[in-house]
Amino acid sequence: MIFIFKNRSQTKKVRYYEHLLEELIEGKYDQMYRIAYSYVYDHEDALDVLQDSFQKALKSFRNTVEIDNFQAWFYKILVRTAIDQWRVKRLRPFGLAFEETIELSHFRFDQSEFLELKEILERTPSPERDIIILKYFDGFTLQEIAQILNLNENTVKTKMYRSLVQFKHLLN
Repeated sequence: MIFIFKNRSQTKKVRYYEHLLEELIEGKYDQMYRIAYSYVYDHEDALDVLQDSFQKALKSFRNTVEIDNFQAWFYKILVRTAIDQWRVKRLRPFGLAFEETIELSHFRFDQSEFLELKEILERTPSPERDIIILKYFDGFTLQEIAQILNLNENTVKTKMYRSLVQFKHLLN
């Protein structure tokens, strides 16, 4: 009898997480696509990353005890899947097409400055680049970034600060 109850509660939990994933997809799909695309620099590969991430999330619901921050939990899966896809395909680590994915009205750069910024981001190592993208292009808080990248929040702050100092130096 206890075994049946366990399965029912597990089924209820799975349905709840499936509902949360569905809401996240409906509300944040464009942002998820941008993150995937920023790693693989290809539309079809970005869609594959999204699909693989959704499948990994769905498969892990039965084994997950409790998820404190569902969005951060899913974005961790998304970023890791994108990195894995990049490693397999050996594509450039950052290829954000600024014109397609960022509202240019928020920034006051000309085309040459965008290209320079893109080049700097391409040369930035992975954790620092990930932090900059998640913070300034996707609007995550430092705490959320720490959860997504599985880093200490103070480490995220330090890496972000050092990256910004380096960016400022390279842009001047």
